[in-house]
Amino acid sequence: MNYNDMFDRNIGVFTKEEQSKLKGKKIGIMGCGGMGGISAQIVARTGIESMILADPEKFEVVNINNQFTAFKTTIGENKAKVTAKMVSAINPEINLEIYDEGLTDKNVENIVKSVDIIFDCIDYNALYYSYILNKSTRREGKYVLAPQAIGYGASVLVFDPNGLSFNEYIGLNDNMSKEQIDNFIVTPEKYAPIIPSYIDKEIMQKVVNKSIPIPNIALAQTLATSIMVSEAIIILLNKRKPITVPNVIAIDLLENKYLS
Repeated sequence: MNYNDMFDRNIGVFTKEEQSKLKGKKIGIMGCGGMGGISAQIVARTGIESMILADPEKFEVVNINNQFTAFKTTIGENKAKVTAKMVSAINPEINLEIYDEGLTDKNVENIVKSVDIIFDCIDYNALYYSYILNKSTRREGKYVLAPQAIGYGASVLVFDPNGLSFNEYIGLNDNMSKEQIDNFIVTPEKYAPIIPSYIDKEIMQKVVNKSIPIPNIALAQTLATSIMVSEAIIILLNKRKPITVPNVIAIDLLENKYLS
């Protein structure tokens, strides 16, 4: 089984030159639960052969509804390590670096410097790690893409290193302490500009207060991830100008709404 055989059916969507270019790219995936775990598998199937996977968490039973690497057999296992096994099963030649301690102040610079593009799939409630990630990507001139799933819908934020930064967009400043960031309240509309009318308002208030995660189902995770990986490939292959913040790609399939 060789590379050309595995990815032959990509040709026609990608040219042979584009496929060769993708092969040499490296993706950093921060957070390997719902959207991180799915995106790693999609990326592997594009023919990209290098990834960094970072996540300190272990799978729990509550992850089974929407995380495609969560099975009864993976409960209690580290999410980055499980994702790595599944990616390796797709392409055994793929080069993987695993950070089962997750993204930290100590490793963020090395991670960002060594990749071509970053996926910020960090939990909504762990804002500090998105904060340090985006400070680093700005310094290194790297794009960072952040997906969000809610209800039957999804959104993706694409941050151009020369455009509006994540911290500016959210309302943070570069001198805030971890405690200040941990206590900072982000309105859900910043991540998901389409807030579905069918989502219970009491539940959304708990989301704002960081007492529960954003409610979503598996199809929304897949939708957000597909949009994110698509925009990443568009950037890597210079197919068109990406849709970057303050513009946001957002869709809700139940209420038939779309923004970009």
